[in-house]
Amino acid sequence: MNEELLMELADCGSPERLLAVIFQHHPQWTPPIQVEEFALSVGIIEFRDLEVDGFVGALMTNLEKTMGVILAAKGMGRRRRRFTIGHELGHYLIPAHRGDKNCTSADLAETRRDTLHRQEEAQANRFSAGLLMPKPSFKAQLETMGTPEVSHIGQLAEKYDVSREAVANRYVELTAEMCAVVFTKDGRIRYGRASKDFPALSVRPGDATPSPIPRRSLGPVPASDWLKPVWGSRPPTLLAHQLDQSNGHGTVLLHIDTHNFEADEEEAELIESYTPRFRR
Repeated sequence: MNEELLMELADCGSPERLLAVIFQHHPQWTPPIQVEEFALSVGIIEFRDLEVDGFVGALMTNLEKTMGVILAAKGMGRRRRRFTIGHELGHYLIPAHRGDKNCTSADLAETRRDTLHRQEEAQANRFSAGLLMPKPSFKAQLETMGTPEVSHIGQLAEKYDVSREAVANRYVELTAEMCAVVFTKDGRIRYGRASKDFPALSVRPGDATPSPIPRRSLGPVPASDWLKPVWGSRPPTLLAHQLDQSNGHGTVLLHIDTHNFEADEEEAELIESYTPRFRR
């Protein structure tokens, strides 16, 4: 067990601080990160299959939280299992979290912070994403890829050995581009994730997927099909590309060219400044 590292981690309150210390101790790591090997070095003593309906991951520790067992749902795919282990490891290493956790699939997608439970699940997700897809490496990879393409999701999933959905969340978090990734199933929206500057999506889980969507490469689609209207602004030029997958699943990449968007915004502001206003 790496006692020196554990002593330093005990003073870290946030996932980001934990990750900074971990990577300082392991500068030689390259993706894919060996998450189980690392977990064993910090006090996890066993990995077990979880066979409890409704839960995909769990953590059990001693009272002092100096050793623990991580459980992942039986039959879970390798890449989802890796993220689940990272999530439970986050609960284990974040000092304020309890040592007994039972996590659902919704918990492993949580980003909200409006309750203590959601805050802790979001923190565990940030830890897992940051451990398996280290920020410096991931951002550098995005910069070499250029204009977003839906194929990038699969390439990054392969490199970091995580699911497409985990990659999509990290992609929109760290990209400098205005884009969103929407996951579909049998022609219906499952959910979407957007970069911080991307306009608000109008599509909701359960909605019919707008069509048609280009399959070969990015192509124009009506912004009104995907985005909430903004009063006083004309809709941006929206590009989309869909990748069809097995069992009715699909991944849609939405992209707005930043340079064109800024030019449109400037033109709209200029038109507004020249609009005559009359006194009553």
